[in-house]
Amino acid sequence: MPPVRGLARALLGVGLLLAGLLPLLAQGAVAVTPLSNFDFGHWSPGTGQLTASRDFCAVSVVGNRLTANNDNQLREFGAKVESLDGSASGSSFRLAHVDGGHFLNLELRLRDLRSGVEEVLSPNVGTATDKTGDELGCPRGGPNGRLIVRLLGSELAGARAGVYTGQFSLEINGGSNGRDTDSTTFVIRVEIPDLVRISSLNDIALGFFPGSGDLSGSDALCVYRNDPAGAYLVEASGQGAGQAFVVAKDGVELPFAVDYSDGSGWRSLTAGGAPVAAGNAHAAATDCGGATNASVRVRIDETVLATAQPGSYAGRLTLTVAPI
Repeated sequence: MPPVRGLARALLGVGLLLAGLLPLLAQGAVAVTPLSNFDFGHWSPGTGQLTASRDFCAVSVVGNRLTANNDNQLREFGAKVESLDGSASGSSFRLAHVDGGHFLNLELRLRDLRSGVEEVLSPNVGTATDKTGDELGCPRGGPNGRLIVRLLGSELAGARAGVYTGQFSLEINGGSNGRDTDSTTFVIRVEIPDLVRISSLNDIALGFFPGSGDLSGSDALCVYRNDPAGAYLVEASGQGAGQAFVVAKDGVELPFAVDYSDGSGWRSLTAGGAPVAAGNAHAAATDCGGATNASVRVRIDETVLATAQPGSYAGRLTLTVAPI
């Protein structure tokens, strides 16, 4: 009876194959491939806005593509992104600072890669069910959806230093009644370094010495600090020995004094000395939005000028700001 035993083994093999297909036939009519996390790493002011995208495959069918029923048609799908950690607020997606007290707004967009249509998403609000579906795994035309994350430069520049994160879910809905769903989760992360910046400082011309009185001049400048408190340290150095404040001509040096104001009054700076604590730094834009929030003043004493050799003197003054 060898032929009978061989047939039995063949039938058993077919039975196992059919059993292996049953889970596929039992799958829902909607599926979405997993999304990897969006980790933007460190941001720096020169970078501007940050943008990244992840492509995915969204399946929306009626019936099952593995059978030959006439109603096994591809269906359009809709999408919704939800905040899983509660950081979303109203119509804005947000990332939360590690301290829980500060947030960073961001923009999420969804693009239908088949039609090319792109739209802005709102937290927990589904799109219209009009995106182009595809077969399981998108074997024919590749991914059919794209999720785009955008962090605006203005938001990043005004954010407090630290790590910001958010956990989200992308849900796809569709199928025969538009209510079948599948979802995938992902994390968005960015780190804002501790930043301080000084800008808009110009040369200071003291003019001519008329024979009496001190010579002085000042210039307004911008200090940016990515901390709502606006605190920072400032120090100054000159081109003379030991970083002394001097102007020079043909090896002859004339000392000068330096004062600094953050808007709360003038304070003296010591050449190469300890930094002075200041405040009122701009926290929303690295260029202070075109405004100024501090001033530096230099002064040469009358007694120094009265005994100086005639001529034109020049020097270099360096201001340094640092986080406090």
